[in-house]
Amino acid sequence: MSMAIVNCSGNVGKTTVTRELLAPRLPSMSVRQIESINTDDSAGPRVEVMIAARFDELHDELMRGRDLLVDIGASNVEEYLNRLNGAKGAQEDYACFVVPVEPESKQMKDSMKTINMLADLGVEPGRIRVLLNKVDLVRSEDREVTLRRHFGQLFELHERERTFELNQDALIPKNDVFTLAAAAGRTIHDIATDGVDYKAQLIDAASASEKDRLVRLVGLKRKALSIKPLMDQAFTALMAGVDA
Repeated sequence: MSMAIVNCSGNVGKTTVTRELLAPRLPSMSVRQIESINTDDSAGPRVEVMIAARFDELHDELMRGRDLLVDIGASNVEEYLNRLNGAKGAQEDYACFVVPVEPESKQMKDSMKTINMLADLGVEPGRIRVLLNKVDLVRSEDREVTLRRHFGQLFELHERERTFELNQDALIPKNDVFTLAAAAGRTIHDIATDGVDYKAQLIDAASASEKDRLVRLVGLKRKALSIKPLMDQAFTALMAGVDA
């Protein structure tokens, strides 16, 4: 059931998607990061940073049935995919490849390049899953209109080549809650499901600093509870039909 989270571009939210969307809903899976250096100090599940040169070690784990979420850093993607290309059948160690995409032009081009590289490796369309990230939804506008305006090139590639899965419900809206949660050393899922009534605690708070802390947590929890259903929907859409 292992999955790779991959994109040739940086700043598309691979680590956030791993931490906030996938890891909380796949608690039996361990997280691996393929990076040249360990620069990760974010909230979320404990991760082991693994340079791309440890390719064989990683795939030994995959072949032994270890269920992993593999977050591949942008600086290592092409090297890693080249290693997959040089080890015929290695791409089959993953149930699917998740490609987070955001609307910016450079990131869009890199995302399409990533999809094409995966297709060239022989990864079937059903195992290449696009996640639309940082989507600025407009309440008064039909969702498909919004998505085609922001991700038009991606939709055109999908309609022309059909080399990947594109589900319009597999999206994460643009929201500052992700940054706020990371700054608090928490994940959205943790905050939304911790069962703590921070507002009730606020009534009994004695010091100004404690009140300030709880006010921030109340605001964060409200945002987390609002976005969690959209995250659940995105996960369901992203994973639909994945062969576990």
